[in-house]
Amino acid sequence: MKKIKVSLISILLLFSFSAQSIFAADSASSNYDDINFPQWTKDLRRTEIITFGSLPFVTLWTTVGYSLITYGEFRNPLDKSTDSFTEDDQWNIIKISAVTCLALGLTDLTINLISRSQKESRLKKLREMQPYTITPAKEMTPKMHEEETDSQAEERLKRELEMERRHPEDYIEGVESAIF
Repeated sequence: MKKIKVSLISILLLFSFSAQSIFAADSASSNYDDINFPQWTKDLRRTEIITFGSLPFVTLWTTVGYSLITYGEFRNPLDKSTDSFTEDDQWNIIKISAVTCLALGLTDLTINLISRSQKESRLKKLREMQPYTITPAKEMTPKMHEEETDSQAEERLKRELEMERRHPEDYIEGVESAIF
């Protein structure tokens, strides 16, 4: 009977390993970087990790705090020689720990949502601001000069000379200040 169980289990394990290799994705399509998950799934996953990841630490500190508040001394929950906590105490510690962990996860989610919203609003404001393009008169293309008549060219040159004769304090790094 024991040999039948062992052989049956080994056949099931062999089948499960071979079925995994048959239905496995090829290496090119199993890269998770190519998949664009929605932002809410990333937020949910982060909240889940923080909530359940903090559970052992929160439970430890809840046990210490509960024993100090309730009994006025530290009671070791791992000590089997004494009854350190009653069943009601244990349930209270579990409830307090669960609520605290949930509050930590939701607090982190709230902070992330607020900071992402602020970043998006800043980016939206930056996109709404239209950049100004400044084209200096000296960098006119030859095409612009071809359409000018001689008198227009002379006028343009006079204006350029006039611009160069201005006081240097009117310019900041070669560009006339719009403020002054």
